[in-house]
Amino acid sequence: MKLTKTEIKARQAELVATLLKLDELGKQKKSLVAMLDDDFKANEAKYRNGVVTENGVLVRKPSWCFEAKPVVEAA
Repeated sequence: MKLTKTEIKARQAELVATLLKLDELGKQKKSLVAMLDDDFKANEAKYRNGVVTENGVLVRKPSWCFEAKPVVEAA
């Protein structure tokens, strides 16, 4: 499949727009993680030691459920 020069330029423009959007979303993710870092640490400490209730203690256990999928190669 050969592309014309105008099609190549259009696809390059789409690529630039996509890369800029990914960069913007990455920055948003970093700022959200920074804002919520204290909450994450507090919740991690809380659940690591267990949450005491009137009927007992709730303890979080790691889940080791995995699902395998075949590798699909794009043509």
